[in-house]
Amino acid sequence: MGRKRSKNYRLPPRMHVKGSVYYHVTSTGGGRKWTRLSSSYAEALSKWSEIEGSISSGEGVSEAIDRYLIEVLPRKAKKTQAEYGRQASVLREAFSEFRLDEVRPTHIAQYLDQRDAKVAANREIALLSTVYAHAMRWGWTDGNPCDGVTRNPERPRDRYITDLELQGLRQAASDQFRCMIDLAYLTAIRRGDILRLKLADVQRDGLHVVHQKTGKRLVYELTPRLSALIDRIRRLRRRVGTVFLFATRDGQPYSESGFESIWRRLVHRAELEDVHFHDLRAKALTDAKNAVGLDYAQALGGHESRDTTEGYIKPHEVERVRPLDKEL
Repeated sequence: MGRKRSKNYRLPPRMHVKGSVYYHVTSTGGGRKWTRLSSSYAEALSKWSEIEGSISSGEGVSEAIDRYLIEVLPRKAKKTQAEYGRQASVLREAFSEFRLDEVRPTHIAQYLDQRDAKVAANREIALLSTVYAHAMRWGWTDGNPCDGVTRNPERPRDRYITDLELQGLRQAASDQFRCMIDLAYLTAIRRGDILRLKLADVQRDGLHVVHQKTGKRLVYELTPRLSALIDRIRRLRRRVGTVFLFATRDGQPYSESGFESIWRRLVHRAELEDVHFHDLRAKALTDAKNAVGLDYAQALGGHESRDTTEGYIKPHEVERVRPLDKEL
């Protein structure tokens, strides 16, 4: 019998991680054989399952999480894969001893109460609920213990970038980042989608964008303002041969960490506090709703439901009240 793990409890039997790469490790007569799987946890799990033969009985929570990561996670956006991979690690450790039918709503409530990171706990239980929903489709279980359990309260982000602050950001930005800011405001496109845009996405009928988070395809009409912005973007200095609208000096898209580093410096130069690039999307949707209406804001944001759009807008709206017009 192998030794009990002292770390990396989330990994299935005979899977190990060295650096950023996952391996399948077996004992041989002369030592141990390390078979490289992948640097992606989802892909590594898929290859691990091929080597092991298959996932076994399907009774355990960990097994259901593994199958979800193998079969469903690869269809998600890269950022979502990374987030779900981290969340799955925590869930596998917490529920490793449970069969699917042993978990009760009270266990879910205890997890939410005892986890120090309350918002993170909400996200983790949301993932566990999704895993259970798939397990029901697979015939592994008949119910979802996450249903009906109240999540931890969350305070929505209510930072609204004023027009004056927006101008300050634009003035402090380089030409390329100024174009990114303008595109984010005019279209409400998410940062990740902006960084993936290619020159070929600009076509005669508009700017073609696939929203990675939802999979929705939108074509943004080339209005005079957007057309002028696209012309500015095309005139940006870029490495010969790059296919991206926005790129680093080597012609590649910005990494998440690289972008964040530049953004922090930009916000500091603008002498602003607590401004995220994602706040531009909230400002765009709020301003769109105030100028035209909620339906337009929903279309601009690429949301399937009005509730999602209102979730962006409500924290940023300020109710205007007329004072009494009465002489004292």
